Amino acid sequence: MGKQSRRKRERTPGEARALRYLARAGLPDHPDPGRYRRLAAADPEWFRQLSEADDAAVALSGRDDAAPSEVMAAMAARYGLLYRNLETALAEYAARPVMMAGAWLRWWFEHHSPASRLLDVGCGPGVLTCAYGLALPDAEVVGIDAVPEALACAEELAARVGARNVSFVEGDFVDPSVGGGGFDQVVAVTALADAWLYLQDPPDARQALSSIDDVDGPGVAFRSAGVDRLAGRLAPGGWLLAFDRTPDPAQAVRLGAALLHAGVDLDLRRCGVEVFVEQGEPTTFTRFVGMRRENPADGAASEAELAAWLKRVPAPAYGREWHDELRFDALKSSGARLVWGCEIDYTPRTAVVERREIWARGDEAYGWISTTPRFRELVTGRQAGDLRQEYETLARQLARAGFTVRFYDA
Repeated sequence: MGKQSRRKRERTPGEARALRYLARAGLPDHPDPGRYRRLAAADPEWFRQLSEADDAAVALSGRDDAAPSEVMAAMAARYGLLYRNLETALAEYAARPVMMAGAWLRWWFEHHSPASRLLDVGCGPGVLTCAYGLALPDAEVVGIDAVPEALACAEELAARVGARNVSFVEGDFVDPSVGGGGFDQVVAVTALADAWLYLQDPPDARQALSSIDDVDGPGVAFRSAGVDRLAGRLAPGGWLLAFDRTPDPAQAVRLGAALLHAGVDLDLRRCGVEVFVEQGEPTTFTRFVGMRRENPADGAASEAELAAWLKRVPAPAYGREWHDELRFDALKSSGARLVWGCEIDYTPRTAVVERREIWARGDEAYGWISTTPRFRELVTGRQAGDLRQEYETLARQLARAGFTVRFYDA
C-alpha cells in the first residue's frame, strides 16, 4: 500500500489574510522569542534596564495604593526602552503578542463592519493599525498612543508595508481633543486594561466569596468615565470593538458593563473569547462588539443579558474555579441542601476568609470550598461523612491555632 496523503487543514479567508499580512510586516505566524533573545544577548545593558523597568511596573500594578498615574509612568519608562527602534519592537511583538494579533486579525478580517474612519487606540508600534489601513485602502485610519517611541516605530512600519492612509497621533486616547471624533469604528486591542479603564479586581475582593454574586451585582453595574469618553469618539451608529485580557469573570463583566453603560449596544452574538497560554498559564481574552446608540435609552442588551452571556461561555474560559462555581450554583438550583459548614477567618496572618461546606442532593454529597478573593472548588465523588471528618478536623486545628472559626448548618 502506498503512503496515505495527509490533507492539510484549509485556512479560513481571514486566517489566510492575517498570515499574509504578518509575513509582510516581518512577523512570524506563531510566537518566536529567538529574535528577542538575540537582541538581549547583543546588548545586555539594555536588557538589564528593561528588566528593571518590567519589575517596577509589575510591582506597582500589584499594589493596592498605587495611583494609575504611577503605573502609567512606569509603563511609559518600560515602553521607551522596548520601542527603541522598529527591530526591537517587532522582536518583542514576535515573542508573544503576535499570537493575540493573529487571532484578532483573523476575526476582524472576517467580521468587522465597513469603516471610512477608523481609530486604533493604544496602537503601540502600529502592527494592527497598518493592517486596518491596508484592508481599508479608502478609509482614514488613525492610531493613537501615549509613547512617542512606539509611534516612531509605527510610522516606520507604515512606510515599510505601504500603508499610506494611516497616520499616528501622540496622546491620551480618552482625551477627546487628541485625534478628534466622528469615527465609525474604534478598535481597542489589549489597551483598555493597561489604561486602567476598568477594574482588574472587584472593589470588595477581600470579602467576595461568590464570583456569581459579583457578576450579577456590582460587576454589571460598573461604569467607567474613560470608556464613556472613548465611546464618545464614535459617530452615532459607529462600532466599538474591544479585545482584552480578562482572566477572571470579574474583569470580563466590568469591561462589558463599562461599554454597555457608555451607550454601546453590545451585540452578544458577535462577542466571544480566546484562550492563550502566556508564560505557561492559560489566559482568557474577551471580545466585545457593539454599536453606539443615538439614544442610550434604546439599547437592546441589558445587564442581565450580559451576565447570562458570561455564564454561558464554555470552559476553560475564566478558569476552573469559575466553572466549578457555575456547577455548584446549578446544583443548588436543582434542590441541593446545605447540611454542614464552617467559616475560617485567617486574620491577622492574612485577609483571607474561607468557607467549607457540605451539600446533599438525594444520595449524593458535594463539598464546596470558597475563599476570598478567588479560590473555588467543587468536590464530588466523596461520602458526606468523610468530607465532614476532613473539614471539621482542619477547622478545629485552626481554631486551636488561634484563628476564628464559626460552624453552621442548615
